[in-house]
Amino acid sequence: MQLRQYQTDAAVALVAILQQHRVAYLRGEVRVGKTLTVLDALKRLGAHSCLIVTKKKAIPSIEADRDAIGLAAIVEVTNFEQVPKRAHRFYDVLIVDEAHGIGAYPKPSKRWHDLRAIRYKYIILMSGTPSPESYSQLYHQFALAPQPWSYTNFYNWAKAGYVTIGTKYVGTGQQVNDYTNANEARILADIKP
Repeated sequence: MQLRQYQTDAAVALVAILQQHRVAYLRGEVRVGKTLTVLDALKRLGAHSCLIVTKKKAIPSIEADRDAIGLAAIVEVTNFEQVPKRAHRFYDVLIVDEAHGIGAYPKPSKRWHDLRAIRYKYIILMSGTPSPESYSQLYHQFALAPQPWSYTNFYNWAKAGYVTIGTKYVGTGQQVNDYTNANEARILADIKP
């Protein structure tokens, strides 16, 4: 299978970022070949095992790409609902497709907790829209990685100046904290590498 030049360039960049930071985020539009790009990066990285987590309907397409690029022996593909079955297993690389789906805040989602139970050396996050509603959604995505933040939870991260905490009214007029006003410049500077 022949990759396009931009896919090859992105794969080379992913490997360099992973080797330095152990986490990389591949953002790209629909149908630009993000899956083939990360599969090529796996080959270049010399990974021996990989788990790709995606939506159930995307599994056949990803498996077809995996087989076409010759990685069927080392790449396992599953959906988010099946992740608990892989708890405590080790993979060289964990790839989270549609990573914005684990960006719930202020409390982490069940999907996030399930992914935290997997052991891995490197993690690649992929999405076309990493933070569709607020940059606060990036906290839990990057909290799966060893970097860039070492805060114990979202609330400590927010209080450290990453979010201007406001209030809003919900339901029957109950007032709650609003964490949507994230410090875009500071967050982007931290994750830029």
